[in-house]
Amino acid sequence: MLATKQRKHWALLWQLIRYNPTLYTIDSCFWIFIMGLPALPGLIIREFFNSLTNGAKFGLSPLALIALFLALNLGQIAALFAGRITKTQYRFTVRSLLRHNLLDRLFKNPTAQPIVVTKEAEKTISQGEIISYFRDDAEQIEENVALLSQVLGQGIFAVICLIILLNINMQMTLFVFLPLIGMILILRQAETRIKHYRKASRQATEKVTGILGEIFGSVQAIKVAGSEENVLDYFRTLNDQRRQMMIKDSLFKAILNSLFQNMVSLGIGIILLLASQLMQSKVGQLTVGDFALFIYNLSFVTSFFII
Repeated sequence: MLATKQRKHWALLWQLIRYNPTLYTIDSCFWIFIMGLPALPGLIIREFFNSLTNGAKFGLSPLALIALFLALNLGQIAALFAGRITKTQYRFTVRSLLRHNLLDRLFKNPTAQPIVVTKEAEKTISQGEIISYFRDDAEQIEENVALLSQVLGQGIFAVICLIILLNINMQMTLFVFLPLIGMILILRQAETRIKHYRKASRQATEKVTGILGEIFGSVQAIKVAGSEENVLDYFRTLNDQRRQMMIKDSLFKAILNSLFQNMVSLGIGIILLLASQLMQSKVGQLTVGDFALFIYNLSFVTSFFII
């Protein structure tokens, strides 16, 4: 059952990609380039620090390396600007398509027939709850499609960094990736709880938007029955439940981000201890530029894990 759902999800993403393949290809090329480009500044930083200690391999002066670094950053800014244009256009296209299809489905639905969605089981939803599907579901699906190219670019960046660091010092590279392994293990352990909090906050939001739709659609009936206070009390109860769920979700996310940032600090501390020994030893000696490159890559790669 789970495998069938996953296949349906991937089939949906593939259909959305195929809706405008030219725009998606252009946008993907931009973002693969943008996400992979940060591997180059690390090499320039390495050469800059090595040039200060007369250990540079390419013989460039510090000023030339600074100029190269600025030129590379200007190129990255230009690529980001172009990528934002294509990403915004593609996001708008996907979101508009999804909302158009949802609206078309509503128009084709007979008036007397209730709207039913299928999750773990079939569930009848109110007209107010439909707002959440137009807003949250469309944005979530759009986000998944739009971020595929960025994930691919981050993967390319990670592979490039891994190859560079392994060529410098294999032992140091293994210590660099220890915090990353710890983050992956934490995410795997917290995956169920993350899904639980996200699902609970989403359901609470659906209830709030649902009761709002019912209230605005039945104002006259509420006044005739004299149930204003009861309706408002019920609305406040749903709002309190939604607030509690959103706070739990935000708090858990903040705790995970704090853990990840501390893991980065721990990784930098391990690198400092190991680098001090390698810099003093004659076997596998580490230069100041190599040390700066390891710190740069660790800080940049671990930023991908901030949720």
